[in-house]
Amino acid sequence: MIERPLFIPLASIIAGLSIAGFYSFFLPENLLLPLLAVSFFTIFVRNRLSFLIAISLLFFCWGNLAVKPLIQPRLEINHIANFVGDKTVTIEGVIDGRPEATELGSRLYLHVERLFAGERHAAVTGRLLLHVGEARVTFLTGDRVRFVTHLHKPRNYGLPGEFDYARFLAFKEVFVTAFVKGADDVILIREGVDNRPQRRIDHLASGMGRFIGSAIPGVEGSILRALLIGERGYVPRKLEDDYSRTGVNHILSISGFHVGIIALFVFQLLLAAGRSSEFLTLHFNLRKCILVITLPVIVFYLLLSGTAPATARSVIMIAAYVVALILEREVEPVSSLLLAAMVILALSPAALFDISFQLSFLALWGILILTPLFMVPFTAVSNALLRKLLLFFMASFAATIATLFPVAYYFHRVSFTGLISNFVVVPLMGYGAVVLGFSALPLISVAPFLARLLLVAAAFLVKISNAFIQFLARIPSLPLLNPTPLDLFLFYLVLVVLTFVSGKRTRLVLCGSFLAVSVANALLASERESGGLKMTFFSVGQGESTLITFPDGKRMLVDGGGSAREGASDVGERLLAPALWSMGIRRIDYMVLTHIHPDHLQGLLYIADNFDVGEFWESGVYAESEDYRTLKRILVAKRVPLREVNASNPAITVAGARIEFLSPESPAHGGADCNHGDPNDDSLAFRLVYREGSVLFTGDMGTEAEQRLICNPQRLGATVLKVAHHGSRYSTSQSFLDAVSPEIAVISAGYGNSFHLPAAETLSKLRGKGVQTCRTDLDGTIHLAYDAAAEKFAVVR
Repeated sequence: MIERPLFIPLASIIAGLSIAGFYSFFLPENLLLPLLAVSFFTIFVRNRLSFLIAISLLFFCWGNLAVKPLIQPRLEINHIANFVGDKTVTIEGVIDGRPEATELGSRLYLHVERLFAGERHAAVTGRLLLHVGEARVTFLTGDRVRFVTHLHKPRNYGLPGEFDYARFLAFKEVFVTAFVKGADDVILIREGVDNRPQRRIDHLASGMGRFIGSAIPGVEGSILRALLIGERGYVPRKLEDDYSRTGVNHILSISGFHVGIIALFVFQLLLAAGRSSEFLTLHFNLRKCILVITLPVIVFYLLLSGTAPATARSVIMIAAYVVALILEREVEPVSSLLLAAMVILALSPAALFDISFQLSFLALWGILILTPLFMVPFTAVSNALLRKLLLFFMASFAATIATLFPVAYYFHRVSFTGLISNFVVVPLMGYGAVVLGFSALPLISVAPFLARLLLVAAAFLVKISNAFIQFLARIPSLPLLNPTPLDLFLFYLVLVVLTFVSGKRTRLVLCGSFLAVSVANALLASERESGGLKMTFFSVGQGESTLITFPDGKRMLVDGGGSAREGASDVGERLLAPALWSMGIRRIDYMVLTHIHPDHLQGLLYIADNFDVGEFWESGVYAESEDYRTLKRILVAKRVPLREVNASNPAITVAGARIEFLSPESPAHGGADCNHGDPNDDSLAFRLVYREGSVLFTGDMGTEAEQRLICNPQRLGATVLKVAHHGSRYSTSQSFLDAVSPEIAVISAGYGNSFHLPAAETLSKLRGKGVQTCRTDLDGTIHLAYDAAAEKFAVVR
């Protein structure tokens, strides 16, 4: 490890940041200066161990305290976060970062200056994220804008395995968000109030983006914008997902690979030009001079493309190589990688928690460390072309292995099709489209016709790549891994051992020990999971979705959440599926749809398409819905058995749990279009009875349907009530509540929803009955389990 002296301070920084970021544990701030003094004095002590301990503690303490202002901020009294409330306000501020395009709209980061509320106004400070729902804005960094909105504090849904959105924004110093419907709702007050250099670079990037969009309209143009200037927001979500599925999503980001290709291209171009001059060849060391000239080019490109961590890593490593070459010192690749990581974390400590930072460094780490190990069996290969092909394949395989666990942990999918796709996509996009597109950029203002020709050629290569990727995307990914945080930590330790520990025996012992710990943890986890009946009421916003896990391990998913708002994100893909995957669930044995409203149905579309489904249950009461027709097409295509269940069906028993169907009436009694004017009243309602406990699922049924059920009160009694229609005042009548007489009530509603649900009347009724009320809008995902000792269902904290 001493041969790579940067490892110990880097590992200490990462440890300090991790303790702070994941556990919010911070050392006393007054500890930093004494540790700095001790570290300084240990330089003069010949005991190496003392020096290493002091250095480790110093960097651990620095890393630990570096993110404290973001995790536990001390906000000024006039900070915008202190003005969050229900009232409509007018905000004025200066855009302090390049506007980001989203699928339909834009994102703007602003430094706020003034807030207007009625007749009052106040000078405010702080950073704000503004979501523009429709249309892309044309503003630049430094523009002063004004808009009318409601202020919100970033908040997570509270789902298992959820991406910590609130922390993600906190690391960007954003503690308040806002939303406007369209770009016209944001008014430009003054251009270029802050005329920093980044504004001019953003203006240049914006102009290049518009030129690319006009020269190459459509999908190929959006890909080129992502490849050349980092504008990924224009890439269609489906195509981006296809690139992710096939393991080549990295090609769409301006990464170290792109910078390396561009640096090599510029170097070779200038070298060829320099060699054409006899004077330059005789009087200068062309390679050294051109490397120095190449450096500012790639630094400028770093700023032009948005300064992504992977791009910064590559630029720092190239800079280290150039400096070492000038000083005539040898550069060790792993040491330069460690240096790049330290520089980035010194400038932006929160970058450690950015998945792109992690994957970028892990991929290159794998290429540097694992590729030589994988090439050992092929040392006898003498054919130069075959050896290069093997080296390329093994480098791709090494990068895939090095990022395998993090990709499985964060994205819940594993794809080895990347080994195939990299062979095709990297030459097409990296050596082809990127080089052609980069050559076009400086020609846009001086020779637009030639720039357009180069972009057309690049777009042709992109089109071939897209077709190949869309073909490969049909091959199912391998959702076999479900690593825990402990597995991820042990995986990182394995990489450290392979890099810094010498001796095959020691490596085998340590890696074997890590594997044993991982297996033991998995066995203990499965032991804890076995048992009685459990229920998970997911927090999916203003929708509803419940998972029932039976004692034999079979699972029933009741509804999938969703949104009636056009253009809203896919709840199934963005919220529900990741939650299920993080729980180790790949199969739904019983998929149940209570009724066809989008806030119950939409999320099931993605689940049906991406999970193994055993059976699909519905009431048999039909209504017109495009989402419903799409769901049925998916289920039929996958040959999922369809079952109609309603009040006419006998009870079904699953692993000792009896499911009694209460509503709606049989379509045979009410006609094929058996609805009662409101689809909510045709919700599939059923009672689940397990031992001494019972749960009543009500869908969105209203008081009319409730009154029909009250006629048979002996079937209504339940210890747990899933409150109908998100707690609406048009459901859960007093007479119905008296008939059910629950001990626990669960309400699924979105935080701060515009419907003001759950209604105050409903909450008052539940309080009056002394019912323990759980709400997904306040409590996040709610877990209930049957307590065999107490013989009842209880909330699991």
